[in-house]
Amino acid sequence: MKEKLLNLRRYLMTGVSYMLPFIVGGGLLIAFGTIFGRFGLENVMEPMQKLGYAIFGFIPHIIGAYIAFGIADRPGIAPGFAGGYVAAEIGAGFLGGILAGLIAGFVVDALKKVPFHPYIVTLKPMMFIPLVGMAITGLLVALIGQPISSLQGFLDNWLLEISGTNAVLLGAILGAMLAFDMGGPINKIALTFIIGAYSQQIFGPNAAAFAGIMTPPISAALASFIMPKKFTQVEKANSLSALFTGLLGITEGAIPYAVTNPLRVIPAFVIGSSVGGALIMAFNIETQLFGGILAFPFTEKWYLFLLALMIGIAISTLLLILFKKEVTEELEEEGKVTL
Repeated sequence: MKEKLLNLRRYLMTGVSYMLPFIVGGGLLIAFGTIFGRFGLENVMEPMQKLGYAIFGFIPHIIGAYIAFGIADRPGIAPGFAGGYVAAEIGAGFLGGILAGLIAGFVVDALKKVPFHPYIVTLKPMMFIPLVGMAITGLLVALIGQPISSLQGFLDNWLLEISGTNAVLLGAILGAMLAFDMGGPINKIALTFIIGAYSQQIFGPNAAAFAGIMTPPISAALASFIMPKKFTQVEKANSLSALFTGLLGITEGAIPYAVTNPLRVIPAFVIGSSVGGALIMAFNIETQLFGGILAFPFTEKWYLFLLALMIGIAISTLLLILFKKEVTEELEEEGKVTL
């Protein structure tokens, strides 16, 4: 049990990682439905958006199933899914799904250790664990999920009401978190918040996410073009790849720049992304779309959206040029880490 608790972060990340295809797929259905609607194709728009929002309605079930899978392997999926259903029914939402996954995972992990007679051991994975696991998980989630439900309700209401200074601060925090570790645990925490907002049809945080996702790779590429003496041959060779991945909304293109010089590169990414995210929320920009620059033509106030991103990218680019030292022969060695 001690090992399970120490690995709690890994279990949560497993759930989020498996959930992402559902989020992306559902979000794209909603996004493309919106695009078809703008071309007058309501008959296409309505079923696509209906399916997309239906998928988002299953988020508590999905996150519960795959957190439980991370803890207890395949036997945890059914109890985790059932616990997520109960969480959704009592209004505990996304946070309740996380609770359900943790409960189901640890319950099933304990049930797997229950001894069975060899003659009936085959009943254990097919009947005993699913039945008892779902019953215990559902009961526990129903009993202790009410505070989570209240917290989820508070969060939903806060998201609906944020404006002014609160919105700007939220955008700055989300941009900074997404840029900090570029797909790591801090990034995933921000992403789970954005997903929760998206599932409530609140799309401002999703727009702010563009700053944290696009700024690091694009600014790294631009800085290497402008001041090549401060980048290694490997970094310069990766610059075009980083630029294109950034334009398409894939932040991982910035990782090679961050790992070789983290104390100088990551702060530059975070500051520019934070400014970009704050400006996006200040301009009250919302988008249901994904995919970097592909979202701009279908986003209202796209010119302000682009302006906010350009300001954030410019800041990070300038800071990279200021913070990084010129590369010496010793630092040209591939993979060399410097401070």
